[in-house]
Amino acid sequence: MLVLAIDTTTSVCSVALARDDRLLAEITTNLARTHSQRLLPLVENLMAETGLKPEDLELLAVTRGPGSFTGLRIGIATIKGMGLALDLPVVGVSTLQVLAHNFSAGLICPVLNARLNQVYTALYRTGRSPVPENLLPEQAISIQGLLEKLKGYDEPIWFCGDGVDLVLPAATDKLAAPRRAPLHLLGNRAGALADLAQHCQSCSADALTPFYLRDSQAEIQLRQRLEGAK
Repeated sequence: MLVLAIDTTTSVCSVALARDDRLLAEITTNLARTHSQRLLPLVENLMAETGLKPEDLELLAVTRGPGSFTGLRIGIATIKGMGLALDLPVVGVSTLQVLAHNFSAGLICPVLNARLNQVYTALYRTGRSPVPENLLPEQAISIQGLLEKLKGYDEPIWFCGDGVDLVLPAATDKLAAPRRAPLHLLGNRAGALADLAQHCQSCSADALTPFYLRDSQAEIQLRQRLEGAK
């Protein structure tokens, strides 16, 4: 199965093409340009480099959140548009689960900066099945709240994602064996998404929706203003 995967839920923009268990090509950038500027050119470049056409694709995959509200909407809209135009099934996968899928085995704790003194996070065990096993549910939580939930684990916990530097200083004092992911496993990779998507349930492009763990900061501020005006 030929899969096109894209991830735009953080500052990283990553696109990949995979056929079954073979990664054909992957481009990952972490630059200042917005995803709306660079996503489609990256996809076009990937197709050109591999000599493939959109009509060759059999499955489309995207990270559906949590993450940057603007970024994940760009990714969702792009995959929905392609899915409708090409009449292809699509797969939406959790950003956190994809981060965990970078690791072949162990306890993995992806952490994304959710701002407002919180992180988006979960805990997974990898290596026992094709899909990371969820041990703690995905949630938006304070760093101290997360570390309290992880205190009972004595084995090494690998932290990855753009919130690592927020969590690790406190984790060093509270956890038995916190570990920082190496650079090549630290961030989002569309190649991991392309592999994981082949083990997940697909849906129609119309049914694809983003996954939010909480309201956006703008929505929170609007609600606070409305409540203050009462």
